[in-house]
Parts: sequence; C-alpha cells; structure tokens
Amino acid sequence: MEHLDRMVAERVRQAMAIARFGPAELARRSGLPASDLRRRLSAVESFTLFELVRIAAALDCRAADFVPREGEW
Repeated sequence: MEHLDRMVAERVRQAMAIARFGPAELARRSGLPASDLRRRLSAVESFTLFELVRIAAALDCRAADFVPREGEW
C-alpha cells in the first residue's frame, strides 16, 4: 500500500505544480486541514476518496487522475 500511497501523492503534487498551488493554498481551497494534507502528500497516511474528490475539485481535474491504472503499480 505504501507504494500506491506514494504514487497517488506524487500525482497530486504534479497537479498542484500545474495549478501553481502550494500545500497551504490547496488546503484552503479544498477545505482539508493543512496538517492532514501534508501527511498525505508525504505518503505517511493514505488519501481518502472524499479527500481526492475535494482536491480534484480545487485543482479543476478528476479524482481518477490521481489513481494509477492497473499495471502502473
């Protein structure tokens, strides 16, 4: 699961870079606590589906964009 968590976190970070959002801005726009977001981005904890949906809305993308397809992990 750790590998998958790292892959999801990396995809979220890539989307953040495209949107030019830092963690504080993404936390504000998604409504997620900044401390929770930092733990997820460092893959210490897994993102929930609810969090990925909120993040995707803030970044104007789809939650599915963060999830590796079968065979990618």
